[in-house]
Amino acid sequence: MNYALTNQTAATSFDIVRITERENSGVHSSSITRIAVGYILSGTKYIHFNDYSYPIAEGCLFLLDAGFHYEENIVGSNGKFEQITLFISPAILQQVIFGLNINYGLSFVSHHSCSKCISRNFVIAEADTLLRNFFQGIDMSLRTSGLQHNDVGQRIKLNELVYLLLSGDEGCVRRKVLRAADTESGQFVNTIYENIFNDISIEMLAELTNRSLTSFKKEFKRLFNEPPHRWIIDQRLDRAKILLSSTNRTVSEIGVECAFSNISHFIKLFKQRFGETPASFRRHNSVLKDSRPRVAVGE
Repeated sequence: MNYALTNQTAATSFDIVRITERENSGVHSSSITRIAVGYILSGTKYIHFNDYSYPIAEGCLFLLDAGFHYEENIVGSNGKFEQITLFISPAILQQVIFGLNINYGLSFVSHHSCSKCISRNFVIAEADTLLRNFFQGIDMSLRTSGLQHNDVGQRIKLNELVYLLLSGDEGCVRRKVLRAADTESGQFVNTIYENIFNDISIEMLAELTNRSLTSFKKEFKRLFNEPPHRWIIDQRLDRAKILLSSTNRTVSEIGVECAFSNISHFIKLFKQRFGETPASFRRHNSVLKDSRPRVAVGE
């Protein structure tokens, strides 16, 4: 059974979601507008990113930025895939971090930077004992309805989680949480992700974020580490690659869905990026026959 709790005591809600799946999910895309902090109770999750798939084993933690992600859930030896995820908005994160500072004198900073932080929109980490106990407690509360209709209890759990994430060693996890608490950047990022697959120019995106073109490009490079046009094209091609390997839609249908109105141009860009045409890629990489990851696992 799947569970979902929503807390609406602030202007923006946060959600606690527990899912159970009894068969492999296959590669699928998800779009989220808040940071996701998840924990694998059983089975294995794969995050497909660029040309690799990254495994998240039972007992491990993951954090996903707002935006598009390509995931695959594989059942474990118990015949189930189980996961708990908290979806937290920048505004809520800010409130929690501010409360930890005011009430307990705790102040958190991060000077950490590494190639993983810069290039990826997710973090995977092995959960320590405190985090494992936290998520197992959440699991028990969800199963027994201990958090159902209990806004105070949910808020206390959220404060506990943020404290545990920020009080560990300085690294990718802390940096990810602190960056996700930046409400201005969060708004900017959400606007980008809301329009990736729309036929929209860079100039129009700049207008939507209330920035000049120069300011927009500078902020985009700061947040995504690439110029906007190249990054957006790569995102569209990545989505096309997932759809080619996981659906029966035609190449033309996929091109249009990924905002390539000129299919010949789409095929040309795809071949430049991945070294073969969409049709050839589909023949070599279809996962419709087998839901296990078909790209190399890399870390």
